[in-house]
Amino acid sequence: MIRTVCLAALLAAAIPSVWAADDAGFCKSMCGSERQECKATARKATSNDDLIGESVSQKNPFANTASHSQGQSVQEQAAGSDSFHRRQSERIGACDDKYLRCTRACSAPPKAAKPARGS
Repeated sequence: MIRTVCLAALLAAAIPSVWAADDAGFCKSMCGSERQECKATARKATSNDDLIGESVSQKNPFANTASHSQGQSVQEQAAGSDSFHRRQSERIGACDDKYLRCTRACSAPPKAAKPARGS
């Protein structure tokens, strides 16, 4: 008895999500949320890129001062900033491309099943 009630409740909960999946507005909102998540991941990954290639003295300004080494020149800072922005825009561009493919798939009519060959 309890299993039947639980199964009926589960099916009742699943039906609205099946109907909503057919709605293009729902599909596009899902694409939009995936896009936001992708962009957040891209920003975080880009900011972590700088930490991977640097030595301890470059990461820690106190270690840099203690070793009496000079900081980066203006040209090196500009090149690093340009590289950072280029990598970030490439990653965000990939998110935008993924979003466009997703929204096109939402707008496309469903494909009919092809008949099996040899039948």
